[in-house]
Amino acid sequence: ARVELMAETYMFESLMVEFGNMYGNMTKQALSHTDQAWNAFEFKWHEFFSQYHGVWATSLITLAIHEIAYFGCYLPFFIADFIPFFHKWKIQPEKSNQFFLQWRCVKQLFVNHFLIQLPIMLVSHPTMEAIGMTWETPLPTWRTLAWQVVLFFFIEDFYFYWIHRLLHYGAFYKFIHKKHHDHAAPFGIAAEYAHPVETFFLGLGSILGPFLFGRHLLSLWVWLLFRMFQTIECHSGYDFPWSLSRLLPIWGGADFHDYHHMAFVGNYASTFRIWDWVFGTDKKYRQWKASSAPTSKFVPELTGVYAKKSQ
Repeated sequence: ARVELMAETYMFESLMVEFGNMYGNMTKQALSHTDQAWNAFEFKWHEFFSQYHGVWATSLITLAIHEIAYFGCYLPFFIADFIPFFHKWKIQPEKSNQFFLQWRCVKQLFVNHFLIQLPIMLVSHPTMEAIGMTWETPLPTWRTLAWQVVLFFFIEDFYFYWIHRLLHYGAFYKFIHKKHHDHAAPFGIAAEYAHPVETFFLGLGSILGPFLFGRHLLSLWVWLLFRMFQTIECHSGYDFPWSLSRLLPIWGGADFHDYHHMAFVGNYASTFRIWDWVFGTDKKYRQWKASSAPTSKFVPELTGVYAKKSQ
């Protein structure tokens, strides 16, 4: 029996070693294929920008990426509005995303995107060149891009928290930020529905990370894709079981930011919950979540603001 046990143990160990070798080879092959694909992409990148580069090329491509990502990320949430199955995950189900609100939003977005953001992109091109931002190869590796995007999120979030909090004081709110709060129940593309002054100052936070630590056009563009997804998702008005905030506890998401629009106070950060927790600006939100019936009817008891808006 002892001999049989030793034989079985040996067979098991042999199988584990064989499995480990097979898994290792598969991983190496996958990484090799990834590197090959990246090298091919790098070649095409160099080929393209050797012919088309300069202020108009980089600015117009940046704007195109922004528009495609912005409206593309909103499309699934827009479709969800027409499918009753998804309505059970709508945070404020009593509020519908009416067409005239969305059309008003789109008109303001085109003003902000083409009359504010595009000129900023054009004007900032010399600054980008001066600080050493480049389009040339070699490109940042996908590993470098991964840690850069994470870093950029933390930089933007900290900047956004303080500027956003400032915009809720006195004249800053009355004459600038109030426009963004036209939507007490936001929908995805309402993310950049704002006064031009707000668009300018909050937009600076989005390029701060790439300017300081990116220094490559690809880093800026990859970050832009993730940033568009984040801002559309947190304004979407939907808290799905697969939402990132359910997988990553520090992620704010739609549930966290929707409360800010519903109650008009607290939850000032754009991406994470960290700074609102550190500085105590999420207390009313946590009270609301801890209540036995977390609906918008509870908000007037916390702030008294929503009641005035509803009257």
